Amino acid sequence: MNGNERRMEKRLRISAIFAAVGLGIEALTLIKIHPLAFLTFMFAGGTCLAAGFIIYLYSLVSFGGPTLDGEGSRSQQPNS
Repeated sequence: MNGNERRMEKRLRISAIFAAVGLGIEALTLIKIHPLAFLTFMFAGGTCLAAGFIIYLYSLVSFGGPTLDGEGSRSQQPNS
């Protein structure tokens, strides 16, 4: 496992923690019917959940992935 894969794994773990905390906060606020519970649901739970999704999507987009070698390399120019 190289450094790039470790970095992606760490980002995925952090995004999962944010999403789980957000869902936990939202689940706890459903117990009480109160205006502050709704605000906590929207702002604290929603922010944690959104942060988890954004970090997840960023980790997918920023991951370089494996490079192509040999015949499949895009950097090689065909001989013509």
